[in-house]
Amino acid sequence: GVGKQERVETLLEDAQGSGEVDKAIAALNKEARRGELLAMDKAAVLEIGEATEVDLLVKEVMVERLLLHEDEFGASAKGDEDGEGEAKGRPAKRARTAGKK
Repeated sequence: GVGKQERVETLLEDAQGSGEVDKAIAALNKEARRGELLAMDKAAVLEIGEATEVDLLVKEVMVERLLLHEDEFGASAKGDEDGEGEAKGRPAKRARTAGKK
């Protein structure tokens, strides 16, 4: 039979040929960079975004974060003119997320 070392080499060659190794290395590098960015303060991250001309304030992300905040703490005072504490025209979180998995 084929020796263990030969099998490992064959598997590694196949993985390199199909790009699996490159994908795994890229994923590890991305996670390391994510950790670096998360460790920075907000001003430093904003500065990097400005320098690279990346729009860090993506409207869709902001809307999702606002909805999550409202689900947890209630609607903001500015959008809550009747004082009931519920966002008008928007179902409760349970109803919005019922179909998601």
